[in-house]
Amino acid sequence: MDSNLILLTGARGAGKSTLVRRLLAENRRPLRGFFTENQPLESGEGHRTYLYPAHLPRQFTRDNLAALYTPAGLTVFPQVFDTLGCACLEGVSSGDLVVMDELGFLEGKSPAFLQAVLTALDGPAPVLAVVKDRRDVPFLDAVRSHPSAQLYTVTPDTRQALFRQLRPWMAALAAELPETPPER
Repeated sequence: MDSNLILLTGARGAGKSTLVRRLLAENRRPLRGFFTENQPLESGEGHRTYLYPAHLPRQFTRDNLAALYTPAGLTVFPQVFDTLGCACLEGVSSGDLVVMDELGFLEGKSPAFLQAVLTALDGPAPVLAVVKDRRDVPFLDAVRSHPSAQLYTVTPDTRQALFRQLRPWMAALAAELPETPPER
């Protein structure tokens, strides 16, 4: 596998994030980037979407609340993408692995974050990213059409085969590292 840019796409619930976590269980590189995670509202009607750094434990606070879905509609907090999201993509070195789970439409009003993502795709470190399967978002089209990208569609029927297919990529990334990772 020649690419250092692996993109996973597919329908909601197909197992994209599960596949990322399985691959990361075999990772030896320092992690950079971010995860997003939905947490249901106490009422059961809607959810909050949080963004947190990939190299830190999961956190669900007001400071990393990226969006709120309620019966009344969607509220996006673009400043979370432009501050925390950008910080998650700064200081990346060639020995890191950048994970972005997931890129979607919420960040559309966060120009600094959009630029940080595109810069990371061209950066020194390999990237493993989940890209929402929407064709009406120009930013996502730009990510998917990156010249170095290898795009894989995850379905419940293909996710195990994709894991087997992408494991050698993870092994090759580990083989590129010195015996003891550099201290940060």
